[in-house]
This record gives sequence, C-alpha cells and structure tokens, in this order.
Amino acid sequence: MARSSKSDIQLLGDKVAARAIAAARADFNAALESRALKVIATHLTEDAVLVPGDEAQLITGRAAQLDAWASIFSQMPDVSYVRTPLRIEVCEDTHLAAETGRWKGAWSTDGLSIRYTGRYFAKWRCVEGSWQIEAETFVTMKRKGGAA
Repeated sequence: MARSSKSDIQLLGDKVAARAIAAARADFNAALESRALKVIATHLTEDAVLVPGDEAQLITGRAAQLDAWASIFSQMPDVSYVRTPLRIEVCEDTHLAAETGRWKGAWSTDGLSIRYTGRYFAKWRCVEGSWQIEAETFVTMKRKGGAA
C-alpha cells in the first residue's frame, strides 16, 4: 500500500496507472469548474453510467451526461461539483480500476444556498491507453440549505 506524496490518495496496484487516473480525475474536476463539456466528454466512455446521489434518475451514455451537465450549468450558473479521491485501485490486468472518495456539490437557487456532500465510487476503464469513467455511483450523506 502506497500513498501519493502530493495528496492523501491511497494508490494500489499499478502506481503509474493509478497516478494517471488521479490526474484524469483532477482534469475532470477542472472541466466541471470551467464548464468544459468537450473535456468532460474525453473522460467518459461512450456508454458511461451515472447513478446520482439522491432521487434523480440514472443517466446512461456520454451524450446523456453531457446534456445533463449542459442543463445543470445553464440552470444553476454558480453550481460547483468536486470529487475528491481517497483510494484508487488498479486491477491486475491494468484495464480496470476502482476509485472511491468524497464528493461535494454547491449551488444557489431561489435565494437559498444549497450544499450536498457524500461518498462516491467510480469504475475506470483503460480505452486505447486512456483512462475513462465507465460508471459512477454517488450517495448523498448530508444536505444543507439556507438563505444565501
């Protein structure tokens, strides 16, 4: 078991692959922050699945996820989502990996400041030498909302 010197991410299995996944996650987070849908697309497999952390519906496919992000960005201009990996484990054949961590979301609506936090799991697949998200499952653990 090794820990990254730059963070508290536990890296298991192929360390080079695990660091590549950590870098891809950082790039994905930056793309969310800058609303860069084309960059987000590069990190998703064509049939990527997202299981939201609350009562929202399952989102299946890269195109559907990009549509959902575009809608979220237009409806909530100040929205922020960040995934913080705690553990990345690359399987023995180095084509699949598991990432677990914490996520947080924040936005304002109707004069309220909304904050959600929770846990997530991501399944990564190496596609033609590039690590892409095949599935993400989120569990909302805490919700806060109040006057902005």
